[in-house]
Amino acid sequence: MIDISRELQVALNTGKVMLGYKESLKAIIDGSAKLVILASNAPSEVASTVQHYAKIANIPVFVFQGSSWDLGAAIRKPFKVSTIAIVDPGESNILALASQRTG
Repeated sequence: MIDISRELQVALNTGKVMLGYKESLKAIIDGSAKLVILASNAPSEVASTVQHYAKIANIPVFVFQGSSWDLGAAIRKPFKVSTIAIVDPGESNILALASQRTG
């Protein structure tokens, strides 16, 4: 089992990560996202839109088992984060979550 919080930190520091619904959706639509992480309590409209476009683009979606506050805390941000798109994992092993896709 990988430490999601740690791998997200490594991806943030060494790779390219898009935070939030609008930025993540742009990365999904333009095909640059390699993995999408969705908070378990993301609004249903956000979750269904992200999952719809990710499915079309064949991008795995991992549902983070925590709230958007927890996801924000996992990346050391003092605000809620519903969606994260991993564009470049950098030195992290975050893409291993793709094999645990739940979306």
